[in-house]
Amino acid sequence: MTYCLDTDILIHFMRGNKEVMKKIAANLDNISTTYLNVCELFKGAEFSKAPEEEKKLIDEMMKDMIILDLSVQSAKIYANDYAKLKERGKMIEEFDILISAITKSNNYILVTRNKKHFENIENLQTEEW
Repeated sequence: MTYCLDTDILIHFMRGNKEVMKKIAANLDNISTTYLNVCELFKGAEFSKAPEEEKKLIDEMMKDMIILDLSVQSAKIYANDYAKLKERGKMIEEFDILISAITKSNNYILVTRNKKHFENIENLQTEEW
């Protein structure tokens, strides 16, 4: 199994959540995230009480992490999923649709603590850690 970690999982890791840290340690060779998740982390750091410390934590965490980028295939998946969600009146944040499209295009499992948020995206494998 190869995993793509959602922003909430990365935040739990940064905050020292023992359960998340244990899962990440057990799957160290099979984890990734997306550049969109990294953007969300740095945005959050800018609004934190200690932005420089937060940014250093993020930099350290990203040093050895595989970071997935948007591709033509993930863009196609994004457009299709966006249209389906809009048609059904089940829209979610665009970053989340992009993150799920990148995850799907790489045949990874999205790890999140908010599975319900992604439940209306077809063919997206998710796990809660």
